[in-house]
Amino acid sequence: MLKKAVVLLSSLLVTGSLSAHTLWVMPSHYVLSKPKSWIAVDASAGNMTFVADKGIALTALKMYQPDGSAKVITDVYQGKRKSMADVQLGGDGTYRLELANPVRFFTSYELAGEKKRLMANKAERSAQLPKGATNVETVQMRSRNFAYITVNAPTNTVLKLQGEGLELSSKNHPADAVANEEQQFVFNLNGKPQAGVKGILSFDGELYRNEAGRIEFETNSEGRFSFTPEQAGRYLIEASYSADMATDVADKVRESITYSFEVALP
Repeated sequence: MLKKAVVLLSSLLVTGSLSAHTLWVMPSHYVLSKPKSWIAVDASAGNMTFVADKGIALTALKMYQPDGSAKVITDVYQGKRKSMADVQLGGDGTYRLELANPVRFFTSYELAGEKKRLMANKAERSAQLPKGATNVETVQMRSRNFAYITVNAPTNTVLKLQGEGLELSSKNHPADAVANEEQQFVFNLNGKPQAGVKGILSFDGELYRNEAGRIEFETNSEGRFSFTPEQAGRYLIEASYSADMATDVADKVRESITYSFEVALP
């Protein structure tokens, strides 16, 4: 089981599930010693961590190589319960495996007492809204699901923040996460630490435990959350942030991420 999470400063625990089904990508190996190795990738959405329930499309699955260049993954299969991919890595360094949805815009409104919606941003919606529409609101949405794989020597290029949307950085390199050592994370929105990001930390095997052992958290004023794992294994962070943020294209923003990672034996 995990030790009680240490949330820096005065972060508050939050309640409730972030979503009915959580999507994740999970490589068969997080650390490898042999260049040109192959890995298998599982992707699914489910109610329990790493318990496959719904297969998902992998057309957007990419591998970012140690130099930052992107490689589209073509050896994929979408099943009923989970989807799979075979990926060959290159030389030494850290890779980023990512399944991301592009920015999308949903405009909701009411017409004659009924709630409706359309796919359009603020600049586009006026031409599509029917006459008499009320309570009009546009939400900008984006999601990312990712993991890191390291071959021999860890590198940092694919860990750098891009400055767009919700991103995660860590005090520890992903290849260096070890049981009984504190893991500290910072959640960033558009390149800056963000308070109020709500998340759930979970770990593999909850199907076989009476207590799931999940930890719910909310980032502090510096965007931080930390915990100390008592045991090695595979972990998952799912987090989201939503807020009023009026721009030329939206009234609100909703961002979400899932991050799978491995904690090694001491």
